[in-house]
Amino acid sequence: MTATRSYNSSLRKEQAQATRERILAAMSGILEAEGSVDSATYKAVAARAGVTEITVYRHFPSRDDLLRGLWRWRNDQAGAQVGLPTAEADLVAKIAPLFASFDASPGHILATLTTSQGRETRASLDEERRSAFLAALGDAASQLPPAEQAKAAAVLQLLYSGYAWLSLREQWGLTGGPAADAVAWATETLLNDLKTRGPAPLAPAALPKKDKP
Repeated sequence: MTATRSYNSSLRKEQAQATRERILAAMSGILEAEGSVDSATYKAVAARAGVTEITVYRHFPSRDDLLRGLWRWRNDQAGAQVGLPTAEADLVAKIAPLFASFDASPGHILATLTTSQGRETRASLDEERRSAFLAALGDAASQLPPAEQAKAAAVLQLLYSGYAWLSLREQWGLTGGPAADAVAWATETLLNDLKTRGPAPLAPAALPKKDKP
């Protein structure tokens, strides 16, 4: 009897997980097709997943729960596979696959950057993200004081992000390879500057003085 109960319990868990996956996949599909989280109502998600609205509510009692579940699921499916940089070379080498993952799910990335639930989920990784970029700078910024290293890491992280991808896509029509090439070039340029500037603070060069009339 114990073995039977254990089997049935495991089976129920597997079925529940499969249903959860169907719900999240359905919401993801709606988001990509419509480009807006507003279209992903409980009714629409349930219809696409082939389950009842009550089932969706059972797995995700609130819309916030549903959206947070989606962000985590999509990150596991796509962007998180590229991951944060772990070495200086990654700052350039990982940009192309990162932007390719963004191009593959634009609706999800847009919602992550523009909805409160998406920003909340993204913010939960802030500390890990900062540590990764500071470490990836490595020797390139070793002569800079900590505050200047943080400035350099912040700018490089901005380039290596959905915000840069979105701006290039929406304001300049750059997607795929061209967008990745532009960001990789900017990143490489900044890294080369860091390697030659020594301890000089990150600030614009002094502007030339105007001649007096």
